[in-house]
Amino acid sequence: MQHDLEKLGPSGFQDLAAALAVAMCGRNVQALGSGRDGGRDMFCRGTIIWSGSKTERGEVWDGYTVFQVKHKERLAARPSDNLAWLWKQVKAELEVWANPDSGRGQVPDYLVIVSNVPLTPTPDSGGLAQLDQRIAAYIQDLSDDSRDVDDAAAARRTAIRKRMARLRKWRIWDGNQIDALVTAHAGIRRAFGSFLTVPDVFAHLADFTDKLPLDELESGLRRQARLALTGDRLIYFDDAGSAYGSGTPIEEVAIDLPITPADDGGPRTVFGYILDRAERVLKPRLNLHHGRRHIVVAGGPGNGKTTMSKFLVQVFRAALLAEGTDLGPDHIEVIETTAKTLRGMGRDGLPKNRRWPMRIDLAEYAEEQGLSEDSTLLRWIAHKVSQRLNAGGVSAGTLDSWMKQWPWFLVLDGLDEVTEPRSRKRLIAQITEFVTEAEGDNCDLLVVVTTRPTGYVENIAPTQFERVNLSGLDVEQAVHYGIRATRVRLRGDLDKIERIETQLRRAAENESLRNLMQTPLQVLIMTIIVEGSGRLAPDRYNLFWGYYDTVLRRERAKPMAFARLLEEHAPHILDLHQRVGFELQIRSEESDGSTATMDLRELRDITWQVLHEAGFHPSDTDSALLDQIVVAATHRLVLLAPRGAEGVGFDVRSLQELMAARFLTNGPLELAMARLERVAASPHWRNTWVFAAGGLFVEPQSHQHEAIVSLLEQIDADAAFRLGRICPIGPALALDLIDDGMARAQPRFHDRLLALAFAILHTPNLPDPLAVARVLVRAADHSERARELIADALRQALGADPVTRRTAEEVQALIDIAGREVGAGRHARTLTAVRAKAPRRATSAGCLDEQWELYRQTLVELADATDIASTVDAADSAVRQLRSSGDIDAQSQPILAALADPDAAEILEMALEHVAQVDPELLTILRDRILPTVHRAPVGEELRSMS
Repeated sequence: MQHDLEKLGPSGFQDLAAALAVAMCGRNVQALGSGRDGGRDMFCRGTIIWSGSKTERGEVWDGYTVFQVKHKERLAARPSDNLAWLWKQVKAELEVWANPDSGRGQVPDYLVIVSNVPLTPTPDSGGLAQLDQRIAAYIQDLSDDSRDVDDAAAARRTAIRKRMARLRKWRIWDGNQIDALVTAHAGIRRAFGSFLTVPDVFAHLADFTDKLPLDELESGLRRQARLALTGDRLIYFDDAGSAYGSGTPIEEVAIDLPITPADDGGPRTVFGYILDRAERVLKPRLNLHHGRRHIVVAGGPGNGKTTMSKFLVQVFRAALLAEGTDLGPDHIEVIETTAKTLRGMGRDGLPKNRRWPMRIDLAEYAEEQGLSEDSTLLRWIAHKVSQRLNAGGVSAGTLDSWMKQWPWFLVLDGLDEVTEPRSRKRLIAQITEFVTEAEGDNCDLLVVVTTRPTGYVENIAPTQFERVNLSGLDVEQAVHYGIRATRVRLRGDLDKIERIETQLRRAAENESLRNLMQTPLQVLIMTIIVEGSGRLAPDRYNLFWGYYDTVLRRERAKPMAFARLLEEHAPHILDLHQRVGFELQIRSEESDGSTATMDLRELRDITWQVLHEAGFHPSDTDSALLDQIVVAATHRLVLLAPRGAEGVGFDVRSLQELMAARFLTNGPLELAMARLERVAASPHWRNTWVFAAGGLFVEPQSHQHEAIVSLLEQIDADAAFRLGRICPIGPALALDLIDDGMARAQPRFHDRLLALAFAILHTPNLPDPLAVARVLVRAADHSERARELIADALRQALGADPVTRRTAEEVQALIDIAGREVGAGRHARTLTAVRAKAPRRATSAGCLDEQWELYRQTLVELADATDIASTVDAADSAVRQLRSSGDIDAQSQPILAALADPDAAEILEMALEHVAQVDPELLTILRDRILPTVHRAPVGEELRSMS
């Protein structure tokens, strides 16, 4: 056969069969997805007209036709073995249909058997003829009464015969027939990436180029793909003590992270989910994939989103090049080890459907071209491809033509790093435009966007993108990953490896430390701390601070000239990291600095300032010290790593946020609280905020703990500019601190945080109820006292107003799933049995109108006689229009203008308080579509002025 049908796998072959069935038999053929299908992979109710040939007369089937697909993953060498396998499959299906008690539905009038098994065509005696004869004999034997041992047996045989008498005719599409159909239907053939070869992909591109010479394009693009295969293979993390770390092959540390369970509670993983989707989505007009094509992967800090995205692209790159003849030993090794890693994850090697892969760093794109009016994603992709082509460039038009011909896999990594409101809005519009145009052009495209969940409220192209949430690692996965990463990092140091494995397993048995073993980054840091003989503390702040301390201590212990410098000037080096982290955190929320880098001149300037304030003279007598500290920070500790031609930045974003957090809390406590209050609402600063609170809780200073908890308790009381009373941020922040573990050892503060967190149950249309359920379950699992408080809060909420009740019911319904995810014990999961404490209060039919009347009265009484009346009136009109039409773009500006005026904001907030709990849809629009602009407003200049 010309085409390797084994490669497709069962699901891919079923999709191919469906496409061919539709092409041959018409649009009346209905393809069914995976799951219980009653013996039907496709079916048709109506007329099918079979065209004739030289050897076969055409005929008309009018009735109920069923298509059954049988894919053999490994064809046998002997044709008779393949025939025996296929007959066994067909006979099993016939027996199920024949059995009146099987529960299978109506026996079809006509049957088409579709298989990749090639049957020999010899008339009368070949495999094709034998299978046809065996089906006919099976049905004929139902008339044989010689084996009826009694009346019951006779009655059952008669019932079976009558049932199967409905089957009039059948056809067999064997592997040879499918091969011929694939050859005849070029459009279908091109829709299946597994049929593409490397020469196919690159040579066909020459038809579309407008820059590279035709005879150079194929070799140029092949070189680019080969270079990316090896050049993008390595990831860097633990390179302390070396300016140029050797890096770690990504396939050696990639982990298939768990995602939110399926509706039936079944476990799912991110690689499995995305790779399965990549096998099933084809050209849209084939109509084989039902539902949204593209995926948004949301995961918290350190959850491995970037590593995940890089590995996925590497997987498809390896699949694309796997059959090339111009590969060196290194290329072959990468392809083989990538396939081995996938097999270790339970996959059948590399993807069957070849896709051209590309990964785009959205922060880099936003910085370079995101604000340009004529910028598009496709032009940026063309720019990135051309950067690696020495022979010439590829234009956006070339790629547009290519995308219409060949399957693509595109990862857009780091949406959360684009925070400036205008850039973010334009970027999301470009993503939506890109996938919409691809859909209209019938392109076989799969897009994966990664983001942190905090602040992701835009719900990009909801008809096109499905959101999946990364879950925390369970204890077994975390230990397995930590051991694997340790063996990769330390290679042959068996003593260290054994000690770290022992400590990891002990940590897994510690209830407090288990809470930290949720993300790959945190587990990796734990292994590095243990390697340095450090102590593991049960909260995220201490974990990340322990990493910095471990790296510093390790470098100080080395017999080198820098050891003394690191010993004597550790405070100044730390101060430098804190200032740089703070500055880069500010820059990364601004439109012109999304990638958060600074050049070496700026780094020297900050180092000069650190030394100057410490009493040194960096401009003259201590200039050598300035040079040494810069080198120590960038070449020894290497937490600040090269970025771009001359820039530096933090390779690990969480370390940047840790250092920024330490800077925020430097100085008097009142100043630290003022800074934290200012950044609390910003999604961009959320992880920094949690680190800062953790740093204050680490110290045994009760007044600091009181300050943090008190700040949260009043943070929404005087925040009309963001409608704090009706869209509070305090409950979500309290949940973050509870989950972080920092207050667990102090019940007085932990209980107050819980009490504040329970207010989240009053939130309508909760954006991520499973995340809330996880935090509550973990808290309940750790403490019986917490479990009692949570149970009582659920009882109160379940008996409250309709909005609160719905939210509480939604969270409670996810308790069991959350409990399985986090490995909680039986007592924590009994929260599912909590019932309302009091009878549910009914809401009168006229309540909504009454509350809107109170809303209007508040505006009239407080605004009509003031100089802000016009501002408030415009906002009032916009709110009413928003409620009726939902047109965000047209109505957001008057509301934002009112929120920008302190007096108008206070009046609008007071009025909206009347309708907040009776009009949840309006509140949801305000929270998710209007207020993010306020929350994301850059605060850098204000923070600098507070320093």
